[in-house]
Amino acid sequence: MELNLTRIDYMQVGLTSSRCLRVIPNSAPKTQQKVVVGDHDGVIQLFTMKRGEVQFGFRAQTEKSITRLELGGAIGTIRDKIFLSSGNEVRGYTKKGKQFLGFDTNLTEEIKSMHISGSDLLVCGDYVYNHYHDCQDSNFYLAADKINDVITLPVERMKYLVPILACEDRLLRVMRDSEVLYSVELPSPPTSLQLFYNDGGENGDKLLYGTSDGKVGLVQLGRGSAMHCWVCESGTTVSSNSTSQHGGVTCMDHHDMTGDGVRDLIVGRDDGSIEVFSYEDGDESEPTLRFSMACSESVTSVQGAIVGNAGYDEIVASTYTELKLMSCSSEC
Repeated sequence: MELNLTRIDYMQVGLTSSRCLRVIPNSAPKTQQKVVVGDHDGVIQLFTMKRGEVQFGFRAQTEKSITRLELGGAIGTIRDKIFLSSGNEVRGYTKKGKQFLGFDTNLTEEIKSMHISGSDLLVCGDYVYNHYHDCQDSNFYLAADKINDVITLPVERMKYLVPILACEDRLLRVMRDSEVLYSVELPSPPTSLQLFYNDGGENGDKLLYGTSDGKVGLVQLGRGSAMHCWVCESGTTVSSNSTSQHGGVTCMDHHDMTGDGVRDLIVGRDDGSIEVFSYEDGDESEPTLRFSMACSESVTSVQGAIVGNAGYDEIVASTYTELKLMSCSSEC
């Protein structure tokens, strides 16, 4: 089944950092969703589409650039609370725009990456990792090399918090409190982390990583060691047998774009590429490239969603320099 996607530009925003766009989940399937995005001007805005027009839900201003935007909520509930990092501060908003959190982390570095898991807040500067529980400082770690991303395995499946740091020295550092439980060596420096199938898979222990030279890989993280499942090398295109070097991976998501009941892997790259991969043989083998398109600027966020019209699956993407959001409508 061929996947055909058509580009639609929704709106313009300010310059965006990686992972500063999120789609608010709905409890009802196939209904239109709201999109929230933060930019370097310190503006956070939430919008939805109605009859082809952008309808703004709320707009708020911070003093400094927004460097990361994440969704959170109580464990086991819909993650519809909005959290953003700006300077060394973390703010929280409801989807109606009410601010319920203003937390100064007192970090000496600007927050570059962040993850929310229930009452646990994980933030990283370039080298410092801090873990806060209910806004109380719990754990701290100073990395030997630059931290590019942070994530945790799902607590509801693992039954305890498992933070993972993606570091420039080609290591995934699996944390236990303030110590490194073990490290996983990768073929290239990891730049982006994403849970497999967005939930870690059947046991919650599978993690996707994207690298600076365009690779995407899957690892299974055990209690004391990891198993490499596959690595998808960059370079194969859909339209020809030639190969070309792809850009570094900036963002990833899973969404069923083909309607076959299996979530597809969506990858955004710093060379402007947006790609969709399908898992033809399950998660035991590397996915197959089904679609790719090129933008004229770096892709900072991608997410599968239903935004423009109810029942129509799309890829919502933010880009860096042309300041626009794009929707790729699926026609299979």
